[in-house]
Amino acid sequence: MAGSLSAEAYVAPGAMLVGDVSLAAECGVFPGAVLRAEAAPIRVGRQANVQDNCVVEGTPGHPVSIGERVTLGHNARVFGATIDDRAMVAIGATVLPGAHVGQHAIVAANATVPENMDVPARKLVIGHGRVLRDVSQTEVDRIESGATEYARLSREYRTAIPSPSGRGSG
Repeated sequence: MAGSLSAEAYVAPGAMLVGDVSLAAECGVFPGAVLRAEAAPIRVGRQANVQDNCVVEGTPGHPVSIGERVTLGHNARVFGATIDDRAMVAIGATVLPGAHVGQHAIVAANATVPENMDVPARKLVIGHGRVLRDVSQTEVDRIESGATEYARLSREYRTAIPSPSGRGSG
């Protein structure tokens, strides 16, 4: 059940990693986030960010894969799902087991992606799995700028803030 943590990953004080969790370079796991991989592995890609109070859990038969430069907004929940590169799961949104969220897709705040749903690339999901429209270039740019900013914060905090993972100073 041993994962791997890049020396360039940041895990905040108060965040919890349990089981087979792997974190790539420059990704960040922020305060209060819980990543539980007792039942199935969790992989978090380069420059992805798991913001405050997120819950990410591998479920039986459903590992979690979070791609590069993915944003999981505050209080987002991902259970046994795949989130492709450069997607966003917004504040309070939930992605259920077996679901797949495509590249540059957005799961809107407080929306739910039902079990086994496939969200195509560059689509916006609202409510209970309703695909509303295409994601605009402005929204793609916002995903990219957010990922850049959180990668910067991860680098800054890794060198400045004590971390129980050893991924910060102190």
